[in-house]
Amino acid sequence: MIQATQIATNRYAPAGAGAIRLYGNDLAQGLTLTQLVQQVCLRAAAAQEAQSVIKMNMMAAGSQKLDEAADWLEKIIAGTADWAKAKEFLVDTMKISENSLPPSLRDEKNRLYYPYQIQAAKALQDKMNMLSQTQQEDMIDLQTSVNRRDVAYSTASGVVRTIGQSMSENAQNFTR
Repeated sequence: MIQATQIATNRYAPAGAGAIRLYGNDLAQGLTLTQLVQQVCLRAAAAQEAQSVIKMNMMAAGSQKLDEAADWLEKIIAGTADWAKAKEFLVDTMKISENSLPPSLRDEKNRLYYPYQIQAAKALQDKMNMLSQTQQEDMIDLQTSVNRRDVAYSTASGVVRTIGQSMSENAQNFTR
């Protein structure tokens, strides 16, 4: 009897939680062992391909967020940022706690207040560093997914190649 097998879709999800079902009795019916191996490999490759696309989209969104954050950081350091809009970006988009941000970038005399600029810039820089680390981890996940996909396709093509060689050898044996 063939049991269902799953692969995890990312390093945080164990098989079963957010996993992809590779095969079960429904797939195995009427297939030879080599056909079953080939089908499992193709399903695994397709699943990894889908995960790669999702990961690339997540990375693109993260890169865009980092670009926006870099623009705001530059404005905060230069003192040209509209603080209401900057604060909205920092709290809503970057998810920085409002308590860790200064009340303004200016003092009571409406002059740029350097300690407030530093406080805001540091909070944003810390968040950007975390996001950048996540981007690097996502890149590693993407490379792992692409490698797994390549192995699955390679295994599937190896099965086809082996079947072809077997058939060729059988045909040569009949002609002798």
